[in-house]
Amino acid sequence: MTASRYRGSLAVWALLLAYASLYPFHPLRPPPPEVLREFMTATRYVIRSDIAFNVVAYVPLGMLACLYFRGRASRFPVLKAVGLGAALSLAMEILQLFVPNRVSSPVDLATNAAGAMAGALVFLDPIYSVVTRPLGMLRENVIIPGAWGDAGLVLVMLWLLAQLNPALPFFGAGDIGGEARVEIEILQYAAVGMSICGFALFVSSLVNVPTGSLRVTLVLLSAALWLKFLAASVLLKPHFSEDWVSMGRIAGLVGGIALFVPLRKLPRFARTYLALIAILAGALVSKIFGAYSPLDDFLRLFQWPHGQLGSFATLTRFLHELWPFAALVFLIALFLHERRAAAGIK
Repeated sequence: MTASRYRGSLAVWALLLAYASLYPFHPLRPPPPEVLREFMTATRYVIRSDIAFNVVAYVPLGMLACLYFRGRASRFPVLKAVGLGAALSLAMEILQLFVPNRVSSPVDLATNAAGAMAGALVFLDPIYSVVTRPLGMLRENVIIPGAWGDAGLVLVMLWLLAQLNPALPFFGAGDIGGEARVEIEILQYAAVGMSICGFALFVSSLVNVPTGSLRVTLVLLSAALWLKFLAASVLLKPHFSEDWVSMGRIAGLVGGIALFVPLRKLPRFARTYLALIAILAGALVSKIFGAYSPLDDFLRLFQWPHGQLGSFATLTRFLHELWPFAALVFLIALFLHERRAAAGIK
């Protein structure tokens, strides 16, 4: 186990936290004296939902930081992971002083550090022996080894994170607030089928045993559907709560899975290549015919009971749009790596 395996994953999560903490990034201004005084004093109002968000957001950071320090064979990796989480949180709170409409608070700093600690503590017994170690062994047995498998898992986690936004359609581009032309909806649904098949082939490129990729894909798609359903029930205004899915998208989902079933038995090189083609085709067709709405109209789709709606909505929309192209870069690099490895064996 080496630290370099987890450096990229740790950096990605830190960047996501920075985005969520500093959005909308401008206009920057020097913090007025009263803001500095408020930061140094106890927070007058404590919102429980904000505390929960702060803790949950830093749990993965604590886990990845602990993995990184363990990979470097550092002493006291748990303490170092907590210290890194607290340092990042302190940096974000200080930078928030320069961004209007962002509120810095010692409570945020404490809850973020608590989240990093909770993530790092999974590497201490009894949690490590009962949960963390078996999950690590499952990852090594099921997913391709090394940094390639880790990078693929990061992409899967980012895809699942994007599914938390119910205003984004289930596969495809755009958002549910845009107005699509009826005559081109069939192309959107075809794009859904191509994207589903491409996603399943992407998963098959990560799984050690190709015959197990169908089960893993179905689990991931089921988890995404439940995330969308629950998030839509809670976060969207009632008359928008079912717009993220339609009969056409369900048909595309079923068609994409049906197409993947025979393809999963192809050699790995062929599956990786077909994943490239399917994801690229699905993304391009979705982009061409996807329906987009301005940011203000996009935010009006929500009945958001908490703060930081802009951070959540724009970050998940960015991940939703970026994911196909990030997957393409990963698949191209993996394909070339495996071809070189095969040539070296010969």
